Amino acid sequence: MAWADGIRVLKAGRGGAMPRRRGDEVAFLPAALEIMETPASPVGRAIGGTIIAFFTLGLGWSWLGHIDIIATASGRIVPAGRVKVVQPLESGIVTAINVQDGDHVTAGQALIQLDSTTTTADRDRVAADLAQARLDVARLTALRAGIAGQPVAAAFIPPADAPPILVERARAATLAQEAAQRAKVAALDQQIAQKKAEAEEVAVTTAKLTASIQLLEQQVEVRRKLMEMEYGNKLSFLETQQKLVESQHELTAQKQRVEEASAARLALEGQRTQAVSDYSHQVLEDLAAASQKVAEHSQDLIKADQRLVQQTLAAPVSGTVQQLAAHTVGGVVTPAQSLLVVVPDDVPLVVEANVDNKDIGFVHRGQEVEMKIETFTFTRYGLVRGRVLDVSRDAVTPERDTAGGNAAQRTGGDPATGAEDHPPSATPTYLAHIALDRTTLMVDGREEALTTGMAVTAEIKTGRRRVIDYLLSPLGEYVHDGMKER
Repeated sequence: MAWADGIRVLKAGRGGAMPRRRGDEVAFLPAALEIMETPASPVGRAIGGTIIAFFTLGLGWSWLGHIDIIATASGRIVPAGRVKVVQPLESGIVTAINVQDGDHVTAGQALIQLDSTTTTADRDRVAADLAQARLDVARLTALRAGIAGQPVAAAFIPPADAPPILVERARAATLAQEAAQRAKVAALDQQIAQKKAEAEEVAVTTAKLTASIQLLEQQVEVRRKLMEMEYGNKLSFLETQQKLVESQHELTAQKQRVEEASAARLALEGQRTQAVSDYSHQVLEDLAAASQKVAEHSQDLIKADQRLVQQTLAAPVSGTVQQLAAHTVGGVVTPAQSLLVVVPDDVPLVVEANVDNKDIGFVHRGQEVEMKIETFTFTRYGLVRGRVLDVSRDAVTPERDTAGGNAAQRTGGDPATGAEDHPPSATPTYLAHIALDRTTLMVDGREEALTTGMAVTAEIKTGRRRVIDYLLSPLGEYVHDGMKER
């Protein structure tokens, strides 16, 4: 009977449209017919339509939508003016430690005192040399005034701060030197006067001899005539003639003495002129040398004073002491050794971030930044926003610096130990400074301040791109790099 009904149904289907059965009728049909008679579920169509709709919307959003391009840089919070490292200029012995970690200090406050015995002795020696050089200038200036005819004693004006014992010594030396010069010139003047008197005396003798010779010549002439007339004695004639010859020889000798005395006087006058000239030249030369010494010793005293001041390590700014490395009185410190750092007061905090080489071309001043503070989980306590202040023009290669932490300051390490956040072989990075829009975070209902040294991950917004470009960029790289052989 059932088979007959089925055959009738098939025949009816061939002859025209199959009548739609009710749900309860379909339930009693054979399994094959039940499947054929059961209409398709609309859920499948709805799911398919939904998938197509979502795909279309996703494609449209990927074409029209944009996402931020982020450059990630690690760094740390630092004061805007950096922490101030206190270092000795030269080796020394610690004699006093006036602060501890966490102490607040004011600018110029003494932090660590080094032994100043040697520097004080050097300073005193230079000061003594300078005082002596200034006294020499005063002494030689007085002697120069004496050369010009002024009183030497009145012209000697010592420095006001010169030690009295040195002043008296310099005054005595000035008067003694001036007296010695006067005595030397006076001795030459006396010799010149003697030669002049001698020449005058010889001149008188020469005049007498000249007059005597004239008389003897007349006597000789008279006696010669008397002899010719045979009235005179030949012996008397010869005696008179002998006196004439002797007088003539004496006159010649006296004239020679006059010339010798004149020559000696001229020589002595030359010696006097030379002595005065040499004395004046020597005084001026010594004055120039003493003035040069004053200038040199003045500069040496400035350096000695500076060295003495540097034996007291003072706070460069007002702030808080951290990372104190000197704990032993009597300990030895080395040049440029980092003894402590001072975190300045009232200085805005900034983030010093290390930007990778691949990102530096897109990082510029003024770009927005979102920062995750490592101390405070950003998913619970939020982000800190800011802006890029500046970017270094050259890359920084982290290097160990055992002289006092300069490299550590550049790379975010410990300025007291010279340790860096990066190994010595790290890739060079660029330093970017980022201003913070706030320096506190709400942590479990209380406001916590951000402090120097906190590690930060900075996400710098360097631009925007379409979502579809982001999704297709790996495919583009694969197409560009694929099908190539090394």
